[in-house]
Amino acid sequence: MAAKPTFRDVNLLGPNQSNRWGARVINFFLHTEEGSATAENLARSGNNSGAFSYHYIVDDSTRAAMVNTDYGSWSVLDANPQSINLCFAGSRAAQSRSVWLSKFRNAIRIAAWTAVEDAKKYPYIRLVVNGRPYKLGRTACISDHNYVTVVLGIGTHTDVGPSFPWDVFEADLKALVTGAENQVVPPVNKINEIAAKSPWLGKRITTGEAACKDGVGRFAHFENGSVYWHPTTGARPIPKLLMEAYEALDWERGPLGYPTAFHSILPIATAPKVGDVQAFQGGVLYRRYGQPGFYVHGVIGARWAREGYEAGPLGWPISDEYVDGTGRRQDFENGTLVWDPSGAVKIEQKG
Repeated sequence: MAAKPTFRDVNLLGPNQSNRWGARVINFFLHTEEGSATAENLARSGNNSGAFSYHYIVDDSTRAAMVNTDYGSWSVLDANPQSINLCFAGSRAAQSRSVWLSKFRNAIRIAAWTAVEDAKKYPYIRLVVNGRPYKLGRTACISDHNYVTVVLGIGTHTDVGPSFPWDVFEADLKALVTGAENQVVPPVNKINEIAAKSPWLGKRITTGEAACKDGVGRFAHFENGSVYWHPTTGARPIPKLLMEAYEALDWERGPLGYPTAFHSILPIATAPKVGDVQAFQGGVLYRRYGQPGFYVHGVIGARWAREGYEAGPLGWPISDEYVDGTGRRQDFENGTLVWDPSGAVKIEQKG
């Protein structure tokens, strides 16, 4: 087993984080900065600006912790709940292999060490490298931001770039791993196991399990909800009120995909039960009791999160995201978030 690389750990935990909503952590993603900062300076810049965050930022001598891994960072939009994110400070996606190996060699070792340590806490992260051209497809793995764009279909980023030395990173990873058990995916939670742990689902309606129309997952319907299973996300129950909105969006074949987390009941100061929320592969579905359900995702969803979610000044979503001219909009109880092709998101208040 290889020795731990030499580096200095700096605690710079900041406020830029999101709830994972019970999602499995299945990916460890690498990023470039597209700048020339040190790990400490980049972490402080993100904390102060509120514009971005990573769980870790590393350079060749330092690892700065920016977000506790029990929370999602602001790195990969809708993939944040399922991932841990590490950025190489001072790096660029266009840099050559020789630059990676001359200026970031120890940083690569630090990244591999960090991935191995986190996989001990989050066993659904497979210590399997899935670099370009992503031959393993959509799976639990270690990859980069470009995987999020190309394989998951989220965003437009291309880092860590085509010249990142995945072979060197993988060799470091293997040298740090002992025991073949670290390469094995734990068994998924089957539908009947989840149903036994969720008595609120009530009487089973589906006999056994049925195949989803996408040919990948399986499901079973119950009196008060359904359970959907996918080999990557595992099995998750969906309550009946959220199922109505999920059905309207064409179930797993629609923009939401499969559920990645258990649902939560959201309270307010004056009432203990106001609505339900549940994270899916393509966004987060919200439904206030007595109202239809709507989902938030992407840059508009990230802006709504920074405003305080449903407890913030905008309140609950009252529409899905929709096209408006050359941009996109989403309506909330107390205003509208508007995105235009420049990447900016602004608030339009009601009244």
